[in-house]
Amino acid sequence: MKIVKKLLGGAAAAVLVLGLAACSFEDNQYSPEQVINNAMKENKEPLSYYGEATMRMTAEKEKIQLKEWRSKDGKFKVETEGAAPDEHAVTVNDGKTITMYQESLHQAMISKDGEAVTALAPSPKDQAHQLLKMIGDTHTISIDGEEKIAGRDAYHLVAKANEKDTLFGDQELWVDKENWFVLKSISHSGDNQIDLEYTKIEFDKEFQDDIFSIELPEGITIQNIDEMNETEEVSLEEAAQHVGQPVLYFPEEDGRKIEQIGMDDLTAELNRVEININYVKDDTPLLSLSLFKTPENLEGDDLKMPGQEVVKVRGIEGTMIDMEGFRNVFWKEDGVSYSIILNNPDVTIEEVIEWAQDMEWSE
Repeated sequence: MKIVKKLLGGAAAAVLVLGLAACSFEDNQYSPEQVINNAMKENKEPLSYYGEATMRMTAEKEKIQLKEWRSKDGKFKVETEGAAPDEHAVTVNDGKTITMYQESLHQAMISKDGEAVTALAPSPKDQAHQLLKMIGDTHTISIDGEEKIAGRDAYHLVAKANEKDTLFGDQELWVDKENWFVLKSISHSGDNQIDLEYTKIEFDKEFQDDIFSIELPEGITIQNIDEMNETEEVSLEEAAQHVGQPVLYFPEEDGRKIEQIGMDDLTAELNRVEININYVKDDTPLLSLSLFKTPENLEGDDLKMPGQEVVKVRGIEGTMIDMEGFRNVFWKEDGVSYSIILNNPDVTIEEVIEWAQDMEWSE
């Protein structure tokens, strides 16, 4: 499932115990940590509901309309509509197979793998779980009163970032007082903001099985995710052959060792082969070096990530991100894109940039 996670992202559903300082709130029955812990708990019985929501992103002018059906036995259907007629997508889980259809791409992806279901279509609650997990140690969380959202009483949680340069900025969540469902959220990341709000929500709904079915149009491309190749372990020489030219790497010295070299063939999905070299030192993860042949038109090349700064790497202009929980160095050299993710908190970006000066070319 590594390919699925790389292509579509992952969502983790877990019970999170946050180390928040306990506070006293005269006007609220619960403290912030109690609200969060309740929101993170699994319900005694899975929720079934029908919901309608609106999502807005600062990077896009248009808003997205969402309709969602979820049953107690895990089946679900999610429809999204954009401003243009062909901006229509449907994701359906009928209990056996998950199907994702995107009208604008004339493409559908299917899977019968249980892990893929979570990765492909995390529920809003799963996404809230993951967000709370990420900000638990980097934000101060408080309750800012109560509000009505979609006709339901909700606690308004405000999470303020403790530091300026964090991957996630200030966050706001409105949590249903009865069942701890997240009815509304505002998420800041750098200059980007995503607003999601349920305008209609009906709990304890019962659905006919035909709700969780989909009839795909004729002539579209159907891709079976389960048949995608997993990461293949290769040698350094084989890695260079797959990229089509010699590549840069960190030599094994000063206790630094290569733990694994993996190749992901993403030709069908992203039109590239990606090499990942994982390094350890004293049996502790040190860093990961990813590289691929730079496409002529690299998508997203002009997009700026939160906290991204310009930096010189091997005398070439690149970028760095030095944030709590995510540190990265990126540059392009001789037609190959290189990305370093630091895994050891005791190693600085400045050290890695210095190490990069002594990188060697593969044979």
